Amino acid sequence: PSFQPSGQDTMPSNNILFIHNLPVEMTSMMLQLIFEQCPGFKEIRMIQAKPGIAFVEHENDVQSSMAIQALQGLKITPQNPMVVSFAKK
Repeated sequence: PSFQPSGQDTMPSNNILFIHNLPVEMTSMMLQLIFEQCPGFKEIRMIQAKPGIAFVEHENDVQSSMAIQALQGLKITPQNPMVVSFAKK
């Protein structure tokens, strides 16, 4: 049987992360306080038309990979564990 990687491994790594399952009241400032602790953090882009998702840019894909490992599943609220993956290019 062939090995099928799961989740984040199926998306090629890059320096931009896709964040979802955020509480609708989450602001870019709140998210920045979380991500600026990760090395290489550059900026947050939230999609106003789609609350609960954001894109976070890092200097390079190694730093974005470290952010995934550090922050995957972080509970913003008890109902909202943050889901972090590489963004599609």
